[in-house]
Amino acid sequence: VREFTFDVARHVLSYPDGVPKSMVLVNRLFPGPTIRANKGDTLIVHVNNHLNESTSLHFHGLHQRGTNSMDGVPGVTQCGIPPGKSLTYRIVLSQSGTFWWHSHSSTQRIDGMAGAMVVYDVGEEQYQLGRDYDDEVIVFLQDYYHAPGEDMFNWYLSRSSAGFEPVPDNGLINGRAFRDVCSRTHELYPCSSIEDVRSTQFNFVRGKTYRLRVINAAAFAEITVSLDRHVLQVIEADSSETEPTDIHFAPIAPGQRYSFIVTAEASGAFSQVTLRADMNTNCFNYRNPTLDPEMRALVNLVDDSSSIVKRATIWLRSLFCRDLDPNLLVPVSLLPHSDPVPPFDHRVQVWTKTLKLERVNLAPFGFINRTSFMPAIGAPNLHVAFGLVDAAATVPVPTVGGKKNTETWGGDQLVVPISMKNETKKSQVIELVIHNPDESAHPFHLHGHDMWLIRAFSGDAGLGGWKPKHEAEYVVENVVPRDTIVVPRLGHAVVRFKVSEDNPGIWAFHCHVLWHLRAGMMMQFA
Repeated sequence: VREFTFDVARHVLSYPDGVPKSMVLVNRLFPGPTIRANKGDTLIVHVNNHLNESTSLHFHGLHQRGTNSMDGVPGVTQCGIPPGKSLTYRIVLSQSGTFWWHSHSSTQRIDGMAGAMVVYDVGEEQYQLGRDYDDEVIVFLQDYYHAPGEDMFNWYLSRSSAGFEPVPDNGLINGRAFRDVCSRTHELYPCSSIEDVRSTQFNFVRGKTYRLRVINAAAFAEITVSLDRHVLQVIEADSSETEPTDIHFAPIAPGQRYSFIVTAEASGAFSQVTLRADMNTNCFNYRNPTLDPEMRALVNLVDDSSSIVKRATIWLRSLFCRDLDPNLLVPVSLLPHSDPVPPFDHRVQVWTKTLKLERVNLAPFGFINRTSFMPAIGAPNLHVAFGLVDAAATVPVPTVGGKKNTETWGGDQLVVPISMKNETKKSQVIELVIHNPDESAHPFHLHGHDMWLIRAFSGDAGLGGWKPKHEAEYVVENVVPRDTIVVPRLGHAVVRFKVSEDNPGIWAFHCHVLWHLRAGMMMQFA
């Protein structure tokens, strides 16, 4: 049993980059406390809400087998935890790998309520601490906004934004900027060049091997990671182990995780190298003069007296946000998911789109199949499914598109039913085709399951849609399962995932760009 108590409250911090900000913190820590546990453990987290608003807790990447009620999505699996109240999450950990946790309420995760999570499987994982690498570090990446998250979201929904997502003011590695922003910040925000603003540093012993568990917890930014003078060896994508693959840099979408093996340079004239995490500004729609998109942390190489820092080869940013090339990754051959992707039993097609409608003052709401997620008040879908509450008896909510409330679930919701009744098999494979006519890519996350990405395509406007003829181009061999994949701009992605009768529930599927999710870009499978 691993037991934690999370006290959630607001505190003002200045040390991330010199600008004071009211943050939503767990146990006064930023980032929040790291959860470490072993596969098979029962994880118990007591959440005490000291905010003046409701909150929740989601464990990103966990399958939640048999514990859908612990998935932490207000309106779907639970009501938010009210101010002054508590809720205990209890989960049996059935996986190992790199995960993270965050609030699934309003914009709390970019205001500080997020942290890393690592689950070990001693003796069973392909890569073992002490045998395959000497030590490990967590690299927690965030884009950072000086204004409160809800203020930024309200601006996004106003005419002033012209539908452009808020561009961050800074970037943080493990809660720290490389330097304060006092020379660049807006006059609305006071700034202090204080001693506490120090960049994150790591100490690596020369010749030793390290595992970097890198997590992109950003609201918006795709972040490309590299380490000067060193090769990154990929061994994990999300929580799936891969055969080792050498790369020099890796683009990481919001919600995704990677593990890299790095061997510290055994000798040389340099005592420090720079870990770089660069935001892809080509994915932003305007320039923020406060932002330095190059996030940095120093890696000290022990046993060398020189202090010169040499820059690595400059990697050219992609013109568009996109995944690390999935063809570079191969699943570990001894694991069950190394088998070919199974054929599908049912196909579902969805279209995702940001629409600006006159009836909502041209605010940029997110839609999936003309539905912008808006749950019924006081009737989480899981409670409705169990007959604990009747959504039809709740007060109707005004939908973005002007439609009537969804008859079964209330609010405005797209819930795709997947029935296991009258099925001879205990599991089914769903093929999900996601069309994306938007000008921007969408990193989509599926709760409770991993997905096989078998096709991703980006084309010209109006020409990137999926057609049946594309089945011949599917890649079904050596596909690494992921819980977060990128749907390219002006294109589509095709994924398959397996549902089984031993993991029932209602599972969210949504864009992990917080502004899109908050604006309604979410659907569910039941």
